[in-house]
Amino acid sequence: MNTINKLTEVDLKNKVMLQSFSGSGAVGTILTSFLTKSLEMEQVAVLHPKNVAPVAIVKKGKIENPIRLFQSENFALMSCEVNIPYDELPEFLELLVDFYIKQGVSYIIPVAGLPVYQYENDEAKCYGVAADDATLDFLEDKGIELLDEGIIYGTIVETMELCRARGFNNCFSLLTECDPVVPSYEPTKEILLALGKLFGLEFNEEQYEEVTSVIKQRIAESSKLIREETLDKTRESHL
Repeated sequence: MNTINKLTEVDLKNKVMLQSFSGSGAVGTILTSFLTKSLEMEQVAVLHPKNVAPVAIVKKGKIENPIRLFQSENFALMSCEVNIPYDELPEFLELLVDFYIKQGVSYIIPVAGLPVYQYENDEAKCYGVAADDATLDFLEDKGIELLDEGIIYGTIVETMELCRARGFNNCFSLLTECDPVVPSYEPTKEILLALGKLFGLEFNEEQYEEVTSVIKQRIAESSKLIREETLDKTRESHL
């Protein structure tokens, strides 16, 4: 059974709800790491999709649930850092969208990486995608470039369609161009800058560099563990 376990009082009324799933370019992970620190977001709930194997993320020796809900004064964030089986996603997203709407959020914004293998002029762009003309006009008025053509799928599409079916119009997606297999530190900044245009989110470049340096170190440490484990298994196979 899909569940939302509240850890403290959840207050999402009139807040901008950002939704981030694991995916291309580790955009969701980078955004979560930066926003939770820069906005001093409080973790207020953990989420448990059904039929997902027990899994945790480890930071400084402490395990944490990989699907969490955070809130600050003006923003909220649902961050999922593990893959959820495709068959389980529709029901889980229904739970999320219904919860957001019931809580009275002002906007629902799925954010993600848009896989490309070469950025135009080596600079990533952030695009807006919506399901209705009024929201597209809102994005353009705020200086957000719209995605002219392309194919998107998964949680982004499902979330926007669920919002439309429930009559919730303030839903759109922000997508940043990224290499799908490389952590996208520079492209992720484009989403943060877009949130600044839309909602006045302040972006501190120095703080961002500090946060991403920690992520890079963790990735390097994880890669070292994987390499060492692989080497050990190779040695064993030759004994």
